Amino acid sequence: MNSAELFERYTEMLRLAQQMLESARQSEWDRLVEFEHERAAITDTLMKHEESSVWSQAEQEKKAKLIRSILETDDEIKSLTQAWMGELQEILGSLGADKKLSKAYEKL
Repeated sequence: MNSAELFERYTEMLRLAQQMLESARQSEWDRLVEFEHERAAITDTLMKHEESSVWSQAEQEKKAKLIRSILETDDEIKSLTQAWMGELQEILGSLGADKKLSKAYEKL
């Protein structure tokens, strides 16, 4: 795989990261996971071919810019998913408290 093909894969990773971010913003968690699976497949491809590729200085700079964009997008996704996980933990915690109360009243 040549550097142009690899660059296309990095571009696709950024597109998927942006779709993941939009899914997180819309609380569409199943879609986010689907996009993540697609991105993981691209990551596997890149890992297999990256070491043997030769990049010019200009290509390396473009690739680095893409990677930074991907990482920045990932940071936003992480922030949104952590907030959602916190909400989910609160809900699950209150369900656990409700169950304990129900059991306590059953014994009376």
